[in-house]
Amino acid sequence: MLEKRIVQAEHKGMLVEITSSVQEIVAASGVRSGVAVVSTPDVDAGVLITSFYDPKGHEDIIDDFVRIWPARDNFHFEGAVSEGAAHSKSSIAGQSVDLIVEDGELKLGGSQGIFFAEYTEPRAREYSVAVFGA
Repeated sequence: MLEKRIVQAEHKGMLVEITSSVQEIVAASGVRSGVAVVSTPDVDAGVLITSFYDPKGHEDIIDDFVRIWPARDNFHFEGAVSEGAAHSKSSIAGQSVDLIVEDGELKLGGSQGIFFAEYTEPRAREYSVAVFGA
C-alpha cells in the first residue's frame, strides 16, 4: 500500500510532526507485521525520527544544521544558496525512514515521533508512506 500526503511548515527551518498521519496510514493498510517506509521526494527537505517531548530540542537540531551547513554563496550548486545548504542537510539527515510494524502498529520508542524537516522556505510538500508485509 502506498499513500501520499501533503504537509506545510509554518516557517523555514522547522520540524512538522507527521506521526499520527503515518499511524493512520499503517492502521488502514491492514498490515499486521511488516515495514512502513516514510519518504519525501524533495531533495531539500527530510524525514526524521526524534523526540516529540521537547520542541526546543527541534530548534537545536535545526540550529545545528544551520551551523554546520550555513547558506553560502560558494556552493557548486547553481540554484539558490539556501537550497544548496538544504541539499547537504537532507543528504545527511535523510529523506526517508524505515519503521517496524507489529500487531498492526508502528513500533516507536516511548518518546519517538516522525517529523517532516523543512530546510528551505515553506511550501506544500509531499511525503509518501509505503506499508509492506502480511
